[in-house]
Amino acid sequence: MKVLIVDDEKHVREAIRYFVPWEKHQIAGIYEATNGQEAITIMQEHQPEIVFTDMRMPLMDGAELLEWLHTHYPNTKTIVISGYQDFNYVKPAIVYGGTDYLLKPLNSKQLIAAAEHAFQLWQEEEAERQQTLRQSMQLNVLRPLYWDKMLSDLVAGQVSFQELKHSLSEELGMPLFAAECRIAVLSLQGADCRLLQRFHGDVGLTSFVLVNVCNEVLASKQSGIAFRSWQVGAEIVVLLWSAVSEAEELMRGINGSIKQTYGVLMDIGLSYACEFPEGIQTAFHQARQGLNERNLLQREGRIHLYRETLSESGSVEDYAFETQLEKLKIAVLSGELDKMERVVEEWSVQLAGLPVLTESRLLRLQKEIAEALQRWRPEAEIHFELCYDHEGLFSARLWRDGMKALLQRLSQGSPQPPDSRLVQEIREYLDQNYAKDMTLQHIAQRFFISRENVSRKFKQISGENLSDYLTGLRIDKAKTLLQNTNLRLSQISELVGYEDEKYFSRVFKKATGQTPREYRKQ
Repeated sequence: MKVLIVDDEKHVREAIRYFVPWEKHQIAGIYEATNGQEAITIMQEHQPEIVFTDMRMPLMDGAELLEWLHTHYPNTKTIVISGYQDFNYVKPAIVYGGTDYLLKPLNSKQLIAAAEHAFQLWQEEEAERQQTLRQSMQLNVLRPLYWDKMLSDLVAGQVSFQELKHSLSEELGMPLFAAECRIAVLSLQGADCRLLQRFHGDVGLTSFVLVNVCNEVLASKQSGIAFRSWQVGAEIVVLLWSAVSEAEELMRGINGSIKQTYGVLMDIGLSYACEFPEGIQTAFHQARQGLNERNLLQREGRIHLYRETLSESGSVEDYAFETQLEKLKIAVLSGELDKMERVVEEWSVQLAGLPVLTESRLLRLQKEIAEALQRWRPEAEIHFELCYDHEGLFSARLWRDGMKALLQRLSQGSPQPPDSRLVQEIREYLDQNYAKDMTLQHIAQRFFISRENVSRKFKQISGENLSDYLTGLRIDKAKTLLQNTNLRLSQISELVGYEDEKYFSRVFKKATGQTPREYRKQ
């Protein structure tokens, strides 16, 4: 286990070093940084498991560092050490999963207790992760699957090259001192699913034969290795560590072999040349983005290079997508098939007129549609038919026909009345957004019905007024915060959706018979 101490005050860093019994917990390394930027560099190089951080620092403060750690190293345990009790400093520690918040000047007993708490949490979670990994490995002890997992973790940044380099060199022939690398990815879930169809939808078998074809081509130059990825959206990954300048030619060779053997061509995303091994994760990200951002409405070759200046397809189209999705959700809540089909018809015309439709956007769209339909028929299997022509390009006509067929299948017997589904949607929306300023008019606009209908249907189905339900939800959340935190009442009031602390106190007392302070004291 390794530790990183981030504080711009040297005496604070020295105090932490002095008080915590590192040897007792077998700490292998202790690193120091004076600001968030230095901390990021150290994290990327050494991956410490425990981080002590100050909140106010130059260049990058503690709040920004906590957010970065939460995104890039979510398993890391963080202990915040600050000279301020201000809510703006406490909030990031809560939001981004800090294990403790200590105030300066440091109390040695509190510091040791916080450190040992973090060590214990990490060890327990690591034991669970290792147990999960061992159980997974026991299910299938074949060596290729083991390396699929290790290489997948390597390109995704979940394991370092230093940990695997000797095994990679001995078993896979990967050079220890290559200068550059490039990565290519192939996905079976996108436009070119015809090969998957040929193997009756068996992703494992399809991936197996593709990996074999790729490795036969790569073996001639000992230029890299192909493996089945455990990462979503990239079933096959090709890691090149030599012949990097010939990567496009190699990918065309792979596609030629697939065409010759199985009669289809694959779309392949390809990264730039990146430093090895530092750039492996960057190359993987670039290759996936190159594939996911290809235009499904135009054929520009099968090798899709990453483009640095990729732009979003346009806020106008995004807004139109959101509008159509909301229309479909409301049509689904109505339970009327003809309304749903009219939305789909209108949507297909819109899709056909787009200049650009990327695979990432199409997959995101299908996921959101599936979530809306799953709420309607939770017991049903939501499956989208292929909507690509013989060239692997998107067909709005096939998409429309597939959607209509899906809606017709789902509409054959709905287990829940439309009004019940509507009230369920409203309750779930309130459960997720209770902290926001919420009015009856806002909810009515959100669900495209009148204010009167919102109140009447909610009361009719749930047996209580909508405003009472929202108040009860907020009071329950406030009780939890009063019991389990030391936050001030003004902070709790803000977190549960009340801007005015006095109004919050009145509502709380009316609901519970006690003021918030009396409740906390009790």
